[in-house]
Amino acid sequence: MNLKLMDVFRMEYDFCWDRETWFAPLESALKGLNSTDASWQPPGGGNTIWQTVKHLNYYNTLLVRQINDTTTGKNASENKATFGDIGESVDSIWKEILAENTFGDVGDPADSEKWNAVMADTRQICESLRRSLALVKDSQLDEELAGRLARQILHNVYHTGQIVLIRKQQGSWPKVRE
Repeated sequence: MNLKLMDVFRMEYDFCWDRETWFAPLESALKGLNSTDASWQPPGGGNTIWQTVKHLNYYNTLLVRQINDTTTGKNASENKATFGDIGESVDSIWKEILAENTFGDVGDPADSEKWNAVMADTRQICESLRRSLALVKDSQLDEELAGRLARQILHNVYHTGQIVLIRKQQGSWPKVRE
């Protein structure tokens, strides 16, 4: 097997979005979740699943925009002022991005329609990211883009683990998964 770096990134992304391995991907972690459980706040505080999903949607959308920005003809490092960089050291541009509330409100347990819209957004964003990754060639990878991809994939897996843990705390995680 002669895998290139982008092949590995695409495979890792598939594992964190919808391909089952020995850990649950995000799609499976959210399967069957309703607005009540999505807006449940863990004892002692912390973010709800709803907030965590909105946060992931924000950063996955940001990554899609970073990958697909071809309108200006600028390279990625020139676009930091527009998009920031995921995981960069804290500078004035990054502080602005971090100051934005990417988690939003806790969610409304009674608003199934709004939760379903968040879930539809999640699917659309994740599939858009998959399509964007499919277009990236190894020759386009530089240290900056490779770092962005690696950090965002790890970020997704980290928060998926949180979602599973919250579901286990609330009792909505299946005892036996398919």
